[in-house]
Amino acid sequence: MSGRTNRTKIVCTIGPSCEKEATLKAMMRAGMDVARLNFSHGTHVGHSRLLRNVRRASDSVHKFVTVIGDLQGPKIRLGELPSEGIVLKNGETQIFSTAIDLYKNLKIPVTYKKLHKDVKIGQRFLIDDGLIEMKITKVVGQDIHAEVTNGGIVTSHKGMNFPDSKLSVSSLTKKDKEDVAFAVQIGVEWIALSFVKSSGDVRSLKQLIKKFVQAGQVAPRVLVKIEKHEAIEAFDEILNEADGVMIARGDLGIEIPAEEVPIRQKELIEKCRVSGKPVIVATQMLDSMIRNPSPTRAEVSDVANAVFDHTDAVMLSGESATGKFPIQAVKTMSKIVQEAEVSRFDDVVFDPPAVKDLIGSVAQAVKLATTQQTIDGIIVSIELANWSESVNRFHAEIPLFIACSNPKLARQTALRWGSEPFVLKNVKEKTFVSRALRVLQDLKKIRKGMRLAVVLGGRHGEAFDVVTV
Repeated sequence: MSGRTNRTKIVCTIGPSCEKEATLKAMMRAGMDVARLNFSHGTHVGHSRLLRNVRRASDSVHKFVTVIGDLQGPKIRLGELPSEGIVLKNGETQIFSTAIDLYKNLKIPVTYKKLHKDVKIGQRFLIDDGLIEMKITKVVGQDIHAEVTNGGIVTSHKGMNFPDSKLSVSSLTKKDKEDVAFAVQIGVEWIALSFVKSSGDVRSLKQLIKKFVQAGQVAPRVLVKIEKHEAIEAFDEILNEADGVMIARGDLGIEIPAEEVPIRQKELIEKCRVSGKPVIVATQMLDSMIRNPSPTRAEVSDVANAVFDHTDAVMLSGESATGKFPIQAVKTMSKIVQEAEVSRFDDVVFDPPAVKDLIGSVAQAVKLATTQQTIDGIIVSIELANWSESVNRFHAEIPLFIACSNPKLARQTALRWGSEPFVLKNVKEKTFVSRALRVLQDLKKIRKGMRLAVVLGGRHGEAFDVVTV
């Protein structure tokens, strides 16, 4: 096992720079806990190979590594433009059309064919990650007339964002549905849903997953990506349906003013923690390490502040997938996380209004016992209490040992802050403690003299017992 003591997990996007098993093993030893397969790129054959390499590497280093299959979603893009691109000058009016796929008669094609029905006069839209801004002046049939308010050169297939509009486009495309079937087949632990707008989007994905899951198979959990302005507005309902959250700050920073993103990040993380659901902070965390062996000071602060916000995990994207220094990026992120976690700024302050149920009361008791230094770890079983994963919502600075009936469940729970899952089959309440202690001792996860809080659930759900190893 890795000697790393970090409780905040590290997600790494897998790509050409880290696809080899040897590189993956080095990244896992450096602190990688979760592998993200980005279905926006690559093929099913390629992703199957990546997953096999991740599994072999994790087996080799004796570590449960979660795999996320990240759906592409309905990204709206420009169609085919001349190879030299088109110059958009401030003050000029351009026509964007849903009726064509190729640039024709000075009209710029758009891939989403119902766009003209969803937008209104006066609304803005952005192109190429917000570099170009347009304002709609009129809509005639399938043609959208827009004034250039911030110009530049646009080329084929650049992405478009509509921060002022409510689009009716489905969050699940034909490609996504094929990718869901594939993700279930290869056995990923989580599926990330892109461009979520409502709780209905989450329910649709869960129904689709259920359709593909075979008898006896553990279904992937659903991670919602918050990157649309509609998702911010409907977040409480979305969170209620989702199993976990990813704050995808790239598109989110285009959909809402960039200066609002840090505030929304803190608000969303707090809601996730109080609800007991895991949350990942993503996008550009160590972006300069795609090219350089060390990060900027601002990037170091960004990672540390995500830890101070009490996120469950921080994510590397291009840094690990296509960057020059994937192993160094993980080592760097791990060091930042470790330094942030030992500071007083990482401590969760009690919020009495957040404790509204028995689970919250148990979580508060665990935190108090840790603060008073009367326990050194927590043991739970998701079979005896399906809510037990969230018992450390106050981020007590001790390991949360989660007993799982199979490796798939162990990998699913490995995404959580502070979790150290282990496999324990045929759990029964009477023998749980003695068997769990024996397995944890064999794994060298606990040592003689440790005091462990045991949360059993069921009729004991309102309290916990303390055992000494």
